[in-house]
Amino acid sequence: MGIFILGGLVFIVSFCLFKCSAFRKTSKDQSWLKLSIVGVVDYLILVIGTLGTGILFMTLYTNSHG
Repeated sequence: MGIFILGGLVFIVSFCLFKCSAFRKTSKDQSWLKLSIVGVVDYLILVIGTLGTGILFMTLYTNSHG
């Protein structure tokens, strides 16, 4: 159970760092719609990466422990 909690925390920290980076790179004249689209894309990338890593980890764990 601890590995899932750790994975969730890593996900939240990564998403927050992505958003902080995006806000620093934006200029004052960019719209909130554009920032929202970037946020959704970042979120989907992180979700897919987290799920893919979790599946890979569980597959390796299951194979190594019988």
